[in-house]
Amino acid sequence: MTRYTSAYSRFTQRMAEIESILSVARSIERKRVSRSTLEQTNGLCRGAIVLLCSHIEGYIEDLASLAVFSVAENHVPKRLLSPSFKYHLSRDLLADISASTDPVTIASKVKAFLSRDAHIWDSSVHFSPPLPVETFVGRFATPTHENIRRFFGRFGYSEFGGDLASQLRSDFHICTNMVDQVVAQRNKIAHGDVLAYGTPTDLAEMCSLVRLYCRYADQVVGNWFRGKGCPIRS
Repeated sequence: MTRYTSAYSRFTQRMAEIESILSVARSIERKRVSRSTLEQTNGLCRGAIVLLCSHIEGYIEDLASLAVFSVAENHVPKRLLSPSFKYHLSRDLLADISASTDPVTIASKVKAFLSRDAHIWDSSVHFSPPLPVETFVGRFATPTHENIRRFFGRFGYSEFGGDLASQLRSDFHICTNMVDQVVAQRNKIAHGDVLAYGTPTDLAEMCSLVRLYCRYADQVVGNWFRGKGCPIRS
């Protein structure tokens, strides 16, 4: 069994493009300091921060998708996962039913629900494919540490924060704070805040701590699913 999931491997591959941007920014920074070089490095680093935030979000969604797929393929017993897992698999159809008032419309939507998701909610012991992965991971955005913790709570993994803290130890707060800072900086940049400045030094620290956060998140999530008879590291 590998040490990390395929989701983490893809994340590290995507991080390479940020490292390339960082390399260019550093080479410009080494030139004679001028307004032009400062503007260039700032622009490159601001863009890289936005990209870094999207890579965190993409990694977490990728990891959750891998887990949902593995739950189905390994026929995990339904009792081992939280009832919220089933809710988030059917969230789109349940929302449609809840928003309807016309009996004919409701009947049509219930039929669609039973056609797609009856196997999720029936009395069968195990989950089985297909499970609607895209529905489950939908509506996850703004990858702060708290939102990531809540996201894995959809499976019933309420211990994520504590397990991550146990693994990161003294680096826990600095890593979670940095993930939150990346999101905050991305939001400022996306909303046109010209004071949201970026430097190669700041970007390098962001990349290092985000990698550390995601590496240990990968380990604790993988360990939790392995305990459910659902390995996500192949």
